[in-house]
Amino acid sequence: MEKMSYKNRTTNLTEDDVRKLIRYKLEKKIVQLPYGFWLCDKGKEHSKTAIRYLIEEHLALDIDEIPKKVTAKTFHEAGLFRILVEFFDSSYFKAIDYTYPDYFKPWQFSKGIKGIWDGEEGRKRSLEAIKQVIDSMDIALDEIPKKIDYKIFKQHGLGGMLQTLYNSSPYLAISALYPKTFKPWEFSVKNYWKNESRDTAEEAIKWLIEEKLNLDKREIWKVRRKHFLHYNLGQMLKIFYQNSHILALTYVYDF
Repeated sequence: MEKMSYKNRTTNLTEDDVRKLIRYKLEKKIVQLPYGFWLCDKGKEHSKTAIRYLIEEHLALDIDEIPKKVTAKTFHEAGLFRILVEFFDSSYFKAIDYTYPDYFKPWQFSKGIKGIWDGEEGRKRSLEAIKQVIDSMDIALDEIPKKIDYKIFKQHGLGGMLQTLYNSSPYLAISALYPKTFKPWEFSVKNYWKNESRDTAEEAIKWLIEEKLNLDKREIWKVRRKHFLHYNLGQMLKIFYQNSHILALTYVYDF
């Protein structure tokens, strides 16, 4: 009850007053803020003013720098961690999101935010993240296998997501967003074919001829080695067919 009575306190502080007090606090001109500064009717609004002042003026950061340069430690060192405890469940991301609504996603932050990939909500969030990566690269759907790899996910702060939800596989991540659209061998995965069977190789050859090149049995003679290479099947030829596309074709098709 006592805590609620503090929160029901009213304040006449203007935004300029709040900024001045926060400046004094950050410059260590005062040890603590006035009694009831946070626990009043405008306490959460004060927190927004404080966060903006801390980031934009005291630390002189551009807004887009926030994910890489602001963490819970930033609030600790500034003596403002109480903001996180009082209003944001000790989450620095929630504090940032309140101050800059819908500007950032949790996976953008350099210090991973715990639990964001947990459960069904985490999986839904991962699909949003994957889609954001693809959209940011401005690539066509059929370009995805050649241009999206583990390195791309890591550059976007999604290496942990890939490991947690998709066994570190870009193919599994992309397939979660676009089911039944791609084959695993379309992606540049080192040594992929060393762990696969000849049955998978045969499936890949049929996929190349019948789905990608749209040829029937009578047109097999049109297929060249360059077609295998274009569709990322060069390693398969080397491992299973002595690097010969002719041998691969004759093994699968009687022509």
